Amino acid sequence: GTGPDGTLVAEVFANFETPATIARLVNHIATYVPGFRGVNIADEGWEAHLPDERILNYTYGFGLLRDSVFPTFVLEALRADYLGAPPEGLFLSANKPHVSELMSSLGFLCPGQHVVCEPLSRTAAEVICRKLEGCEHVVLKPAYEESSLGLNLVPNDPAALVSAVAMLYDFLPGTLLIQEYIDGLDVTVPVVGRTVPGCLPAVALQHNEPRKRPFVFTAELKATKASLHYEHIGSWPEELRQRIYNMALSAFRVSSQRDYSRLDCRVTPDGRCFFIEINANPQLGLDKASFAVSGKCAGMEVGEVVLAMIRDEPLPYGPSPLVAGL
Repeated sequence: GTGPDGTLVAEVFANFETPATIARLVNHIATYVPGFRGVNIADEGWEAHLPDERILNYTYGFGLLRDSVFPTFVLEALRADYLGAPPEGLFLSANKPHVSELMSSLGFLCPGQHVVCEPLSRTAAEVICRKLEGCEHVVLKPAYEESSLGLNLVPNDPAALVSAVAMLYDFLPGTLLIQEYIDGLDVTVPVVGRTVPGCLPAVALQHNEPRKRPFVFTAELKATKASLHYEHIGSWPEELRQRIYNMALSAFRVSSQRDYSRLDCRVTPDGRCFFIEINANPQLGLDKASFAVSGKCAGMEVGEVVLAMIRDEPLPYGPSPLVAGL
């Protein structure tokens, strides 16, 4: 929307952030989008602050789907003009088992998986371990969530699996997902746009010191990124990069994302690329966040990317960074 002086105006909603990080992000974006201001759903009566303007719905958070989808339902009920994933995009993003099936049906590699709805018996755990035979570890996490809350790496052993499932179920009761552990690099690709979605440069999560054990990117590590940083994959083989960008755009389409999302995948040392998840309305944090690092690889600050999103302008090079040789 536009303010009285004709400048673009947008609102931002955020949960599971701190007031300081929200204020810093809003101030940064406001230098590119005059009139941009923030409304936090942690504030009492936040709904009353909704203006008759276009809204950037920022629902990233360390929480489960039932928490993160709430602001979007309010916007839908108010028939607000907003940017960001619609409810179906949020639900599909959070439904990790189903999106993996969708991506597998499109020919992309996905880890083997098994859904459990209650604590496991020893016999059930033995069946799952046999099903995922060949991997030394499995990944355990809530099946329907937007964050990495509860993510855990478990030995592919019946006794260890029984114990880990019981502990996570006690902490976060609900459907859980047991997934084959893929040893490789975490690669992330932001996708931006509505009319013509495009990829920002893919970046890989690198360890500041040599890794000595299997690794998963837990919620705590995502918040701090201690001993970790992102690097552009521009030197990787073009065919592999093209496969990653195709995966990102396909996941964006098949999971009903809109305006901005982020692909997470794992690339093995031999060059195989496994789909992990697509994140609706991902974190727009500054500095070490993947969205910010990826944008800078294309010469764009987070605020510039948000402005292009609000205006529905394609990225400078079109749908793929490969077009610009990035």
